[in-house]
Amino acid sequence: MINAVFTSKIDLWLAFLILGSSLLLILVPVWEWIYNDSSIRRILFISLLTIPGAILLLLIFFNIKYSLSDDELFVKNGFSTQSIPLKDITHIIRTNSMLSAPALSLDRIEIRYEGGSIVISPKDKDGFYRAIQERVAALKTDGDDGLVKS
Repeated sequence: MINAVFTSKIDLWLAFLILGSSLLLILVPVWEWIYNDSSIRRILFISLLTIPGAILLLLIFFNIKYSLSDDELFVKNGFSTQSIPLKDITHIIRTNSMLSAPALSLDRIEIRYEGGSIVISPKDKDGFYRAIQERVAALKTDGDDGLVKS
């Protein structure tokens, strides 16, 4: 049962980039209709190429969250959800990695676990750390503003 949900922190520049890109994708067929006097067939074709991309960007933008149950971390990113057993977490460290990740901010944390790692950006990092520590007693503060399994 999920008992803690954290939203992604959103950097303003990234929000403008994603929302602006979505708006541009939506405006392409409108521009074609108003200024180029194109046929309905052409406008529909352009719409079929651009509007799904805009919708996909918006779904990903508004649908990133991190949920904790008693024994798992669920990372929801658009249409997929990744499940990480809490007992497998070995390190949680702060990072500014620009790697592709289910995170809308560069103020991120990297969660290393047996079998891999994931980078996320919870808005309430301190609350996220506390919630993880409540569930995994073996994770202790490492002095570098992170958590490590002892």
